[in-house]
Parts: sequence; structure tokens; C-alpha cells
Amino acid sequence: MDNNGYNTEYGENNGIQPELSVAGGAASEPASAAPKKKPVSRMADLYDWVDTFCYALAIMIMLFVFVFRYVTVDGNSMMNTLHDGDRLIISDVCYTPKTGDIVVIYIEGQNKPYIKRVIATGGQRVRIDFNTWQVWVDGELLDEDYVLRTEGDMNYASFYNGEFTVPEGQIYVMGDNRNDSRDSRVIGCLEEHNIIGRVIIRLFPAFGKVN
Repeated sequence: MDNNGYNTEYGENNGIQPELSVAGGAASEPASAAPKKKPVSRMADLYDWVDTFCYALAIMIMLFVFVFRYVTVDGNSMMNTLHDGDRLIISDVCYTPKTGDIVVIYIEGQNKPYIKRVIATGGQRVRIDFNTWQVWVDGELLDEDYVLRTEGDMNYASFYNGEFTVPEGQIYVMGDNRNDSRDSRVIGCLEEHNIIGRVIIRLFPAFGKVN
């Protein structure tokens, strides 16, 4: 090395600067360039979308197999609350029937289930006035503004033998269209364990909760 501080190995005044030292004695290095982002593959995006869709579909299938069921109203016995052809979602998960619920129930000897409103459950007393269309449960008059009334008396008075108690494990049901409904007034109380599900919501034609 000569007096000018150049490395004589490369020759005098050859224009090559010596490396500068930094703290700790390590030589400085030029900053490396930031890595370029690879373009996202459209096929990868499509795969992610299909994967998400399949998971969502599987969850929906599980829900409709084990939690919810889809049914269609057949007949006019629940007018004006429900109409023929209405599409409904029902469920029986953690369900205990109570007065006012609308349920779909299997009836032995029938080729299709019924959809009716629960009037009373096991242990409750029922009294019906077929002239005034009034119903009492445990001495309390029901507020049945949903009933479709027609002129004259309510049907099936001849089957009624006075106030009675619903047997345990059974329910007493009637259609809202009282004079166009075959229900417990004729066929008697129904087994609670035959309930397929309670109506949760109407999907079609008017989406919304069913009162």
C-alpha cells in the first residue's frame, strides 16, 4: 500500500476506491432490491371460490337434514294465515309445543302430514263454544284474531262432549279456517311425538315470520 492509501495490487491511481468499514468491522453492502410480487393466479382465485362454495353448500345440506325442513302447504285449512302452495321452513330441534304454535304433524293412517295450530297440550283443559266460535284453555279465553270465520256455527259440534282435559303426551289442534279443516274436533288429540316440526318462517310467496 503506498502513501496515498491505495492498494498497490491494483496499480497506482487506478481509480478503485477502498471498501469503507462500518461499526463492528463489517463491510457495507448495497441494499438488496425488494422482491417482485408474483401476479395472483386466476385459477387459484377460482379454486378458492369453489372451495368456499362447497363448504357453504355442505353446511346448508347439514342444516336442512338435521335442523330445518322445507315443506309446502297443501290445502286451505290454515287460511288466512297460510295458503295453499306456501313454502315454509320448519324445525323440531329443542321444541316443546305450546298454545298458538303452528305445527306439521304426522297422523297415523293418513298419507300426508297435517299442518294445524296447537290449541292445548297435555294436562290442559279445553272448552269450546261452537255458536260463538270461542275457545277457552284452562279457563282463559284465547285471543284468536287469526281465525277465518264464516256465517253460522263452527263445524263439528256433534263430536263435542263438553269440556275435557288433553291427555299427557298429546296435543289438541285446529285449523285457522275452522269450517274447512279436519282436525282434533273430529279425529281427537294427537300424539306429541308425531310432530314433524314447528313452522319457523315462510319462504314463498311472502317471505317473513308466520304468526
